[in-house]
Amino acid sequence: MFTISTNTQKRLKIAAIILFVFPFHTMAEKTEASSGKAVDNEYAAKVWQYMVINKLEGDGRIRSYPFVGSRPHGSIQEVISTEAIIEGEKGKLIVKHNYGAKEELTPHKVYSDEQAKNYVALTIMFQREKGYDTNNSDWFWAEYNPDGSIINYQGVDLSGRSEMCLGCHTPLGGKDREVLNGGSK
Repeated sequence: MFTISTNTQKRLKIAAIILFVFPFHTMAEKTEASSGKAVDNEYAAKVWQYMVINKLEGDGRIRSYPFVGSRPHGSIQEVISTEAIIEGEKGKLIVKHNYGAKEELTPHKVYSDEQAKNYVALTIMFQREKGYDTNNSDWFWAEYNPDGSIINYQGVDLSGRSEMCLGCHTPLGGKDREVLNGGSK
């Protein structure tokens, strides 16, 4: 017959408790993702309107120097960081214009007359009011097509508390969740 010492039994009980209780503890602290809900898309539309009115998007928009980027954003990116007021709340707004092409794309080509054909998406982070998403510095995320519609990835609209965005920005962006990984060629 197989016997287990009292010491080993205690260790097994502790291990079983840790394995059972710990996952529920971490789930309780995790913020519920709400990416792509109607309320998120409505808020994203308000951010888009703010960007168009304030020349952060559209014809004659403010430009910044493009840099070589990486996935999941464009191979060339332009980033503008500013403050915005959305629904009466003032917060930091980070706007990232994402460019991609099958042929070699350079920052110089992004400024050419044909840059629109390489413009693939616009991503934003807007730091909302305190309490919106405390565990993630209260960031609201959205990714837009060039026409301002929300990108749908694998059946989920990319707006709100996006697990896809947080998946990279949490380990890479540190406590503030901001990531800029550009360089120059």
